[in-house]
Amino acid sequence: MPESYTGKHAWLQIQSLLNSINHLLIFLVAAFYFILARSLEFKDTAMHMFLCGTGFHVLMAQAMMSHYKINPLTRWLSHRNKSRYHAVLQIVGSAMILLGAAGKFSNKDVHFNTWHGRIGAVATLGCVAGILGGFVNYFQPKFALKIHPVSELRFRHNAGGIVTFTFGMAAIYLGYYSKFFTKYVDNEFIPAMMLVTVLVYVLSVIAPVASLLPKLRYRRAKKAESAK
Repeated sequence: MPESYTGKHAWLQIQSLLNSINHLLIFLVAAFYFILARSLEFKDTAMHMFLCGTGFHVLMAQAMMSHYKINPLTRWLSHRNKSRYHAVLQIVGSAMILLGAAGKFSNKDVHFNTWHGRIGAVATLGCVAGILGGFVNYFQPKFALKIHPVSELRFRHNAGGIVTFTFGMAAIYLGYYSKFFTKYVDNEFIPAMMLVTVLVYVLSVIAPVASLLPKLRYRRAKKAESAK
C-alpha cells in the first residue's frame, strides 16, 4: 500500500475521531445550557444565554460542519440536501440568536458597555448578513450574478460564515466572565466550559476553512489574470 494513501487514510481516521468528539461536546453544551436556563425558569439573562448559546454553540456549529465529508450526520446526504440542512440550521440558529439579543437589549438600560456585548452585537449583525447571503448564494438571482460570479458569491458566504461564527464563539467565551455565569455557575467549572468552547470552535471550522482555501486560491488566480 502506498505511503501517501496510508497517511491520507490515517488523517481521515483522525478527522472522524475529532468530529465525533466535537458532536459529543456540542451535545453536552446543549444539555448544560438547557439545564441551567430551566433551573432559572428561562428568565431574563438565562433566556438570553440559552437562545444565543444554543444558536451559536450548537446549531451554528452543526451548520458549519454540514458539508464535512466525514460528518456522520450529513455524509449520506446529497450536496443539495446538505445545503438545505445547512440552511435550516442557519435560519433556526440565527432566529434564536436574534431573539436572544433582542430580549437582552430590551431588558437593559445601558448597552454595549462590555466586550461580550460589543462582540455579540457584531455577531448578531453577521447572522442577518449570513441569512441574506445564504439566500443569494443558494438561489443565485440574476441581479446578484450581474454583480458577482457564482464563485465570488460562494467565497463571500464561506468567509462571512467563518467570521460570524468566530465573533459568536468569542462572545460566548467572554460571557463566561459575566456576572451571570460567575453567580450561577461553579467558578471551578467555568474554565472547563471555556475549554469546551475553544475546542468546539476549532473542530467546527476545520471543514469551512478547508473549503475556503481552494476558493481563495481560485479568487487570487482570477484577479492575477484580470491584472494582466
